[in-house]
Amino acid sequence: MRLNKKVVVFAVILGLVTVGMLYQYINSIKVETLPPVDMTDVVTVVNTIPEHVVIKEEMLTTITIPTEAVHPEAVLDLSLILGGVTKTEIIKGEQLLKSRIITEGDASFLGYWIPENMRAITVPTNEISGVGGYIVPGDTIDILVSYSEPEISPEKITYTQLQNIEVLKVGPFTSEDENEGVVTSLTLLVTPEQAEILAFANINGSFHFTLRNLMDDKKEEVEEYGSENFNTWKDR
Repeated sequence: MRLNKKVVVFAVILGLVTVGMLYQYINSIKVETLPPVDMTDVVTVVNTIPEHVVIKEEMLTTITIPTEAVHPEAVLDLSLILGGVTKTEIIKGEQLLKSRIITEGDASFLGYWIPENMRAITVPTNEISGVGGYIVPGDTIDILVSYSEPEISPEKITYTQLQNIEVLKVGPFTSEDENEGVVTSLTLLVTPEQAEILAFANINGSFHFTLRNLMDDKKEEVEEYGSENFNTWKDR
């Protein structure tokens, strides 16, 4: 019995020594501090967005992920793509990529920016008919068409055919520098009915364009003018 007590005491002492040595060992270990991980905010979608949908703020959210996990084309600032249109479906939680969004400045996708029930049509112009090349996208113009075909009018005649028409694009330029050269065409925003008028005028007449004040959208009642009423020019 006495022997068993000695064994127990020895075991207890050995255990205490072991614990003490283990404690000293743990305290002696230098904990290596891991380097901080660089993080970046990226834009992702709250729910899956189908293709050809206008992007609104409530569709998006910003999450923080390790910088090394950020896609090279990831959108980092949601304000840059609001109002853009999705080219393809974007899955919930997916990083929003610039290549999958069409923004207003992308001239290659003009069709996305044409309002519903409107059309884009291109008509020819030159330095003289096009106000010396000063017409730029966003301007509004009146379109004058002169006809000399006997089937249309026995007299040479000019109509103010359309008024307050928005210019979508101009070009192409004859110079590689977009700020130089002569504009040779105007792409206009019109209704389907106006598109028919312009197509007919392009085949049968010649164009002149007048540049309007951007804040003036009033339509004037202008009578046609031509060789038949030529002698009234002083009254106009």
